[in-house]
Order: sequence, then structure tokens, then C-alpha cells
Amino acid sequence: MDVVRYIHAADLHLDTPFRGLSRETAQGGHLSKLLHEATFKALDRLFRLCETEKPDFLVLAGDVYNEEDRSVKAQLRLRDGCLRLRDAGVRVFIAHGNHDPLNSLLASIRWPDNVTIFGPEVERHLIEKDGKPLAVIHGISHAKIREGRNLARLFRRDAEQTCFQLGVLHCTVEGESKADRYAPCSLDDLKSAGLDAWALGHVHERRILCDEPFIAYSGNSQGLHINETGPRGCLLVTARAENFDAEPSATQCAWRCNAEFMRLGPVQWATLDLDLNGTDQIDQVENHLVQCLDQAASDTDPGCEALLARVNLHGRTALDAVLRDASNQEDLLERLGHLASGTPGVWVKDLRMDTSPATDPAQYLQREDLLGETLRMARRMGESHEAFQEVAGPALAPLFTHGQLRKILAQPDDAQMQALLEEAQRLCTDLLEVR
Repeated sequence: MDVVRYIHAADLHLDTPFRGLSRETAQGGHLSKLLHEATFKALDRLFRLCETEKPDFLVLAGDVYNEEDRSVKAQLRLRDGCLRLRDAGVRVFIAHGNHDPLNSLLASIRWPDNVTIFGPEVERHLIEKDGKPLAVIHGISHAKIREGRNLARLFRRDAEQTCFQLGVLHCTVEGESKADRYAPCSLDDLKSAGLDAWALGHVHERRILCDEPFIAYSGNSQGLHINETGPRGCLLVTARAENFDAEPSATQCAWRCNAEFMRLGPVQWATLDLDLNGTDQIDQVENHLVQCLDQAASDTDPGCEALLARVNLHGRTALDAVLRDASNQEDLLERLGHLASGTPGVWVKDLRMDTSPATDPAQYLQREDLLGETLRMARRMGESHEAFQEVAGPALAPLFTHGQLRKILAQPDDAQMQALLEEAQRLCTDLLEVR
């Protein structure tokens, strides 16, 4: 039975500055260094994986670099790794994406002969093994930073070859709403090419879009911010040929692909929830936080060197007002600093407050005072979109119609507006209730 093994990685974003971590990086020391080197450490783990697994080839499906003016450090580190893979007998195929389009290439970098960089038009490259065709790799790179063409429609199976055929593309498949729409296409566009598998990049979440043909996003090799939680890495794919016909002479094959996730990223992001319902002592809060973070650290896979967590606190507690004070939050975070010395080290990025006062706010609704009237109005706004717009529309209009502000402010969605309404109710209760 014919077998093809390849490693699919994408969105390495080499030399990425982590976003939203000013407090953490200002601390310097181990965390600052680890964050700075995280994408490069993921790259080195990728090369070591290739040296260990000896795949037939490695494909990098775009956004290898983080910026259009890719750093010399990133390019040389990638080149050095490709030299290692040349010695290991592993071919490397690179398609560039919207972050590293072809028009930003550094011409002075000389790549080893095991590296193929796809150009602005679809290319086909035949790989042979023991003198026989093993696979045809099809690929294309983004020519510019904003590629609006449907590149998937440019791919066609090589009719002269009966071996495994793979497409490498950085694109947005219809339905991936969280991704910017570069090189947009549909699942049918990919299937229509007649290829046996696709190695896609651009979407940072790992996705298997289709089993036959096998179409997958590997996700990024290292999470870059708090919204990219969980382990990150690449896919080790094994493709096996199965004849459609029982006749020994049959040449048309189906390929069944099995993908195994392989962790690469040394830094892992996490969003944790902690219920403080009934908690009325600040030392209890600290103990609950330590237990929550210790459990999250123990749940990580081997290879995680640092866990960066956001902790969402919720529940009714007499400490609601205390916990919402920014200086008190900083004090708690400082006391959690000892967790950084563990394995993996744990750092709390921030605390998000979704707690409420211990007193049931429903009791205020019956009161004939300003607080009661305010909360009754808030309840009507929460139950009726029209009532909400009647109050919120005029209140927010100065922000979203302002000549300069409207260019940088995004209109909040329904969930965000509901969260703002709930926060406003808490503030009104704190400010208007006589203590």
C-alpha cells in the first residue's frame, strides 16, 4: 500500500511581538525572554520533529513571517533550519500569505536546494521516491499584502500523475468568519480542483474541514494573544492509497488521510473561570485563585513552559466592590507571582470581573427611589430591543458620529451591549445605594 507522510504547519509569524502584555514584559527576566523567543522555539521544535519523524516533505502554508518587512533574524533562522532538513533528506515547500507576500522577499537570502518557494502563479512540483512518483505538490503565494483573488480556482489536478496530490494555500474558506478575508474561496472551490488533500493557512484555529479530500488548517504554531488559547502546533499527516476498484490493474486511487496534532508552541494561553459565590474573605479569594491556576497548570501537556491566563471571576459575593478596585486587583496579582517558578510557570494576564453583590438586585426593583427606577429601566432595556435603542441610541450617538472617533470605534454587537448594560447596573447599585 502506497503511503505518503508529510508535516503541515502554517502561520508561524516569526519574531512576533506579543500583544497586550506590557505589564508582563516590563517584569523582564525569564518571561520576557521566553515571550520574545516563543515563535523561534516553536520553529526549532518543528525542525526537530522533522528530523525525528523523517516525513517525505514539510509544507509551510503562509504567514511564515509576521510582518511584510520580515526581519533578517527570522529569515536566517528559517534558512538555518532548512539546511538541517536538507541534511535529513526532507524537502520543504513554502507558500507566502498576507503577512509575508512575495513583494517583500529579501533577495539576498540564498535558500538550500531542498527548499521550494511558490511564486505568484500556481506551480506543480513532483516528488519521487526510489525512482517512482510519490506526490505532486501544488502551491501559490500571495503576490501582495491584500490578495483578493480566489486562488483556489486556479488549482487543477495533474492528470498525467496517479500519485498523491496536495495543494498548499493561504486562504479564507467560506464560513471562517473570524479571519480576515484574504484569497477567499469556498469548500467546493477546493474540492473542484481534484486534489487528494489541502494544507491551508491563515486561520489560526486547527480545523479539519473535510475528510475526503482531506482539507485542513493546521492552526498557528504558537498562540499570539489571549484569544488563541490551548496548545498550538502542526499536523503530521499520513496518507494511504486505497483502490476504488478491486481489479489489480486499477490506477485510480482514493487517499485516506490521518492527521496527528503535534505540539510546538512553548507558551500557552488560557481563559479560566472561578466561581466566588458566597466567598466573603479576601484570603479565600487568593486561595481559590491559587487552586484554579495550579489545576490549569497541571492540565497542560508536556512542552508547555509558560501558561498565561485570564481569570474570569463570577458569582455573588460580599467582596464585589473590593474586587472591582483596580489597586486591589494589582495586589492580588502581585501575590500570585510565586506561581511563575513552577513547571510550567504561571502568569496571570488579568482578572475579569463578572461578580455581583451578595444582595439579590431583584429586591431593589420594588423601591420607589432613584436606584429602583434606574434598575427598572435597565430591566426594560434588557427585555426589549426597542427600549434599549430608545435610551442607548441617543446616549452613544456622540461617540459613533464623531468625525475622528468613528474611524477607530467599532459598533458593539448585541452581546457587548448586554455586557455594558449589566456593568451599568452594577455601577448604579454601587453609587446609588446608601451603605
